[in-house]
Amino acid sequence: MIYMEETLNLAHASFEALDNYIEFAREKLVPVLPELGARLIAALSSDVEWFCQVRQIMEFNDMASLKAFRVNCSRSKAWGDYAAGLEEHAPVRHTRLLEPLGKAVPSEVLHQAIADSRQTPNHGYLFATLEAANDQMAKLEAGLAESRKFVPIIASWRPISGSPNEVIDVWKSPEPQQKYEPADEWKKKFLRSVRLLAPKEKAVRLLALPFSPLL
Repeated sequence: MIYMEETLNLAHASFEALDNYIEFAREKLVPVLPELGARLIAALSSDVEWFCQVRQIMEFNDMASLKAFRVNCSRSKAWGDYAAGLEEHAPVRHTRLLEPLGKAVPSEVLHQAIADSRQTPNHGYLFATLEAANDQMAKLEAGLAESRKFVPIIASWRPISGSPNEVIDVWKSPEPQQKYEPADEWKKKFLRSVRLLAPKEKAVRLLALPFSPLL
């Protein structure tokens, strides 16, 4: 699988701008994607880098499918209408391509999480970006494969270009804590083992938007 992640900084950092974009995406983006050969798997928002920033992720079977999607977009009036409107809603945005981190977390796990969210919406997700230590990627991959048996990790990706040591893990996230609480011993032990393989990590909480399949 190949994943295209698009991050949108809305023209106005406001709740109204986010509401307007949600309505726009429902009308112009969601209906056209299947016709062009793309699967929207997630649409989320966070306030970490930009207030009401939107992150959209599309899935493709392989690079050939992604290439076909881009060709289809260039010929589609509906996509042209979306692209024109997107310039107004989010003039600043950036895109990157991701691929699964080996077989650590198979795509079937993500697909099952999407199916489960239709029955019981989760709403909150955690995107953890780790930097693996040199020569530790294989051990990190093996550790993730073992960890997903008992922690709610639903995807593990790496950028197709960029740092060869970067890993993006996606977790089902509970509601944010309202106050500081010391971590229990299991969490401390778990993170100690992770830090040996990946000394650096940035975690961002995101909320699923109403048009997101991963809700």
